[in-house]
Amino acid sequence: EQPLGVRNLSPAIQIYGLPRALGAAARPGRISTSLIVEHANNFTAGSGDDGRAIFDGSTTVASLALRGALSERLEWGVEIPYVHHSGGFTDGFIEAFHDLFGLPDGGRDGAPRGRLNYRIDYAGSPVIAIGSTAGDLGDLRGWLGLRLLGGDREVTARAMVKAPTGSVDELSGSGATDASLWLEMVDRRTLSGAGVTATVMAGVTRLGDGDLAALDQRELVYVGHLGLHWPVTDRLILRGQIDAHSDVIDTAVRQLANGAVLGTLGGTLALSRRTWLDLGLVEDLTGGSAPDVVFLLTLGARL
Repeated sequence: EQPLGVRNLSPAIQIYGLPRALGAAARPGRISTSLIVEHANNFTAGSGDDGRAIFDGSTTVASLALRGALSERLEWGVEIPYVHHSGGFTDGFIEAFHDLFGLPDGGRDGAPRGRLNYRIDYAGSPVIAIGSTAGDLGDLRGWLGLRLLGGDREVTARAMVKAPTGSVDELSGSGATDASLWLEMVDRRTLSGAGVTATVMAGVTRLGDGDLAALDQRELVYVGHLGLHWPVTDRLILRGQIDAHSDVIDTAVRQLANGAVLGTLGGTLALSRRTWLDLGLVEDLTGGSAPDVVFLLTLGARL
């Protein structure tokens, strides 16, 4: 059981090494590989005494992930992201979605479509300005996991290190090494009568000395996850998730790096015995500190 790999794709937060929920530990025998594509549409701005942030554009992160097992209990994984900022192509869709459901658009309909304007002015930090399409290698991630308990309530402890291979000027990396520790449980027992599996995650990330708002950056960021997964057929699993994290930077500009709660609806379709497709729609449930919407697609295979 593997939940949808959700994370906050805000231009200022995706540069940090906050972990995704990964679910059950990998089993020996095969290496799995995944292409994770996340596309976020951003339209928000805010200011405070310590700075301001403007995020008008789209961010797409394409990540290659590899995962395997060293033994019955010990797993490994790596993730190599490529970060691309552009004007995007989903502005019209988001406006129509907001109109259909009567949601506020924050002045979106009065702004030019397809515009890229990412700008961060923060006291004591160089100005970051991205106004034209740009792509860059992101920060590499590697982790180890240890299955502590098996059975109907499987518990796995994981540790991850994020290396500073990206660039803060391109908003593809934080410029520091981050380290995370977290626990995950896959609970197949509690809701078994309804045929539902639950996934739970809680952990902490220790941030290195990053290049963005270094003096006000939090040392510790807390992360959490709750997911419900319902197998409709042998090939289709519907998934609903809540993923959250605490503040990353101590600032009055909530758009910059405040805590966020993300809600996701989606599912997994088995394309064959060894391949699968994840689809998810991620919504910001708190406002301002995460993208309006993120489209998530993962194509995976067991080699």
